[in-house]
Amino acid sequence: MGTTDKCSTCSVCYNSTSEYPLIVDSCVHELNICRDCVVRHIQSDILKGNITNIQCPSADCEATLSYNDIKRLVPKNLFERYGLFLLRHVIRQLEDFRWCKRQGCGWGQEHCSGDDEPIMTCHACTFKTCFTCDVPWHEGITCEQFKENMENDPHGVANKAYHDQHTKQCPKCEWSIEKKEGCEHMTCICGYEFCWLCLSDYDQIRKNGNHKHKSTCQHYAPLEEEEEEEEDDDDDDDDDLYAS
Repeated sequence: MGTTDKCSTCSVCYNSTSEYPLIVDSCVHELNICRDCVVRHIQSDILKGNITNIQCPSADCEATLSYNDIKRLVPKNLFERYGLFLLRHVIRQLEDFRWCKRQGCGWGQEHCSGDDEPIMTCHACTFKTCFTCDVPWHEGITCEQFKENMENDPHGVANKAYHDQHTKQCPKCEWSIEKKEGCEHMTCICGYEFCWLCLSDYDQIRKNGNHKHKSTCQHYAPLEEEEEEEEDDDDDDDDDLYAS
């Protein structure tokens, strides 16, 4: 299904092909977007973090791709990455789940003791986060006192906690950047691009894939085994070149 008898021009890339896949069963428009462009559209949404509302790329079509649609359309390695991101999305919805608030960590975990024991110690970096307030641990004051400060002292402890949670320094120029909304792809005024969660160089992520995120980052995805083997072979060759 999705292959025509003769070639025609893709409405996105303008290349000539005979393979135009059905994107969603409910699509009623002409099939005029080639498989490569469909895959690139899906991949772009996945890498932006939009994994629950990937829509048909055809103009004026708002059909949403299902899990099975994506599995049918994309290569195995991209589908596995999509599955990993989808799993992380589900985990984030867990009532007892919190992300570590240490800048650049990106690790998250369940804290089963909840509000009864609000100090959550990160398994990856040992940084302490307040489970109840969802901010770096407020040493010396209770959660109730912290909440009072949030209401009554916008320029004191509460403001500091907000600053700690919502601002980070650019890894290149150390300019302080505030994040209010949107994805984790940040661009500093100096032009440097980085991941908000793990501070990794986004140029490397864009060129090489999500394995360039730190391994504790929620956007990290390991290399395919074949790619890892190829890199291992390359490393072995380098070792031979520089061996004494």
